[in-house]
Amino acid sequence: MQLPIVILRSLPFRKLPGDRPALGVAVGIAFLLLASVLRWLLGGMSEGFGPMTFLPAILLAGLFGGIRIGLAFAAVCTFIAWVLFFPPYGTFTLATPHRISMLIFVLTASLELYVIWSLNVAIHALALSKERSNTLFRELQHRVANNLQFVSAVLWARRKALPPDSPGMEALDAARGRLQMMSRVHRRLHDPKSVEAPIDEYLRDLCTDLIQASDTPGVRLTVNADRVVLNLEALMSVSLIVAELVTNSLKHAFAGRVDGAITVSVGCSKGHCTLSVADDGPGMPASFDKHGTGSLGQGILQSLARQLRGTISYERDGGTVAKIDFPSDSRSAVPRKAGDG
Repeated sequence: MQLPIVILRSLPFRKLPGDRPALGVAVGIAFLLLASVLRWLLGGMSEGFGPMTFLPAILLAGLFGGIRIGLAFAAVCTFIAWVLFFPPYGTFTLATPHRISMLIFVLTASLELYVIWSLNVAIHALALSKERSNTLFRELQHRVANNLQFVSAVLWARRKALPPDSPGMEALDAARGRLQMMSRVHRRLHDPKSVEAPIDEYLRDLCTDLIQASDTPGVRLTVNADRVVLNLEALMSVSLIVAELVTNSLKHAFAGRVDGAITVSVGCSKGHCTLSVADDGPGMPASFDKHGTGSLGQGILQSLARQLRGTISYERDGGTVAKIDFPSDSRSAVPRKAGDG
């Protein structure tokens, strides 16, 4: 962020994108008139500090209109104070005490404008830095998604060279499926605003995308989630877990069916979060290994759960239910207040 500030400081009178000259002029005129009226209403009581009533006008004009508007109002206020605020009125003659008052006024106004200018430059530099970070983030996500698609295309090319229904073809199909799933997750995380979005909205969009891309687009989706926001690292792990579990349900739970139901739930309380994905399929087979050592997919889920510093478990309750318990500390989930968002 230092470079933009250096560039902006080399152009002290440059108009910044956040400057609103019309608003600065309007606010400055309003407070200038208010200060003038106050000066004449106070009469002799304002002698010596009368020009100070102009400081809010200079401050607000510079804050809203930019440094050029602020300097213009400072010059106008200095002229009015010099000529009309000290006897003999209507002249440029000042007694020594009044000269000291004017000097203090000019120095205070100058300090105000410098602070406002520095603040506006810093705000603009932060905006430039944020825009640059967002651009780099989007470029990174775009490159990752492209690389995943490239690897998927390579696997597809290798698949076509294998005999039909061979173990190698099945392995390549499984690998391509996971790459496509990861690509969808990365596309969902393409926008940095995903980190700030409530988890229920994000998961609903992700799961809807997976269902529509499957062979069972008629599956009903229900998402029940507390209003929490996950940081990027936790959101990535949760996204991959949910995508893997939903993909498994779409592949195995609804075989021979054209419809079904998947429920995704997220609940957080007292420093603890529980993520669950349930379907209304036939349930887990008797040979299913609940410890995750029986298949590549289960091993991936165990690894992703460990990234959240959590554990994964399975239940059979009218179908298959997978639950991931993980801590909701500052590195993973932050509860969102009812009035937020």
